[in-house]
Amino acid sequence: MREVTGMVTLESGRGGFSLPRPPFTVDTLFTLPDDGLRYEVLEGVLTVTPPATPEHNRAADRLGRLIDPLLTHDAEVITASAVRMPDGDGLVPDLMVTTADLEEFPRGVPAELVHSVIEVVSPSNSSDDRVKKSRLYAKARIPCYWRLELRAWKEHFGPVPAVVVSLLGDDGEWESNIYEAGRSHKLPLVIDINRTMIHVEMDPAVLMGPRR
Repeated sequence: MREVTGMVTLESGRGGFSLPRPPFTVDTLFTLPDDGLRYEVLEGVLTVTPPATPEHNRAADRLGRLIDPLLTHDAEVITASAVRMPDGDGLVPDLMVTTADLEEFPRGVPAELVHSVIEVVSPSNSSDDRVKKSRLYAKARIPCYWRLELRAWKEHFGPVPAVVVSLLGDDGEWESNIYEAGRSHKLPLVIDINRTMIHVEMDPAVLMGPRR
């Protein structure tokens, strides 16, 4: 049997693994093979995207290294781990800032202990990052969402890379600002359950290209 979810064709049956059957939840993610693909459950739909490009991973790694020294001892920045959403979905951001005891939550970090999420936008899943995940993170009351755009998009034809920082208002709506390459900015980041905010000072240009 062949099944297409997201951008990748999966094989099941002879010579492959058995695809799980719906309903899909965050727990489904822990039944799937560790094959380098990115599996997520978005609004009850199991999605899969190809392995990230080196450019994508370099940007995420550099961003994580910038953030980590600024965190309190209770907070950590971790990569590509599942968030246990209130409705049972399982989103896997490129980076998250959490104060969870990770040994206590080996099968995904509860959304209430995720204080900031960061997605590096790829062409294969740009609409998910810009629209669907934005909506789901807001619904889960995660207070800070960074979206790192490596290329221009329809709302921004200025310098890239650019970081779209969205902070959740009391009304449940995002308040967003774009920080573009070319000069240093102080980007707000929420780091704990009390919504303590720090500022990451950087020019987004450092996330791409040769080391500076």
